[in-house]
Amino acid sequence: MEYNARHPQPFTLEQAIALDPAVARDEIARLQNSLSHLKRTQDELQEYLRELSPEEEDPEVCQAIKENEITMHDERIFILKLALTHHGL
Repeated sequence: MEYNARHPQPFTLEQAIALDPAVARDEIARLQNSLSHLKRTQDELQEYLRELSPEEEDPEVCQAIKENEITMHDERIFILKLALTHHGL
């Protein structure tokens, strides 16, 4: 089984397959929790920016929104779920 990640990840599919399935499930739960908090923070930052006039726009907040790339976390969860299917789970 092969998967080419679109974003840099801390592990490959092969490494994820080598994990104990219980560890992979725990990591999925941890990432989903982290993703939930990240999405909430993104929503709050975007709401804050909408309340500002263009002259007041905060470049640090804009940068934080860009850096909080949600798709990387989604892909990591996908890789772990793909690894679990390899184990028949």
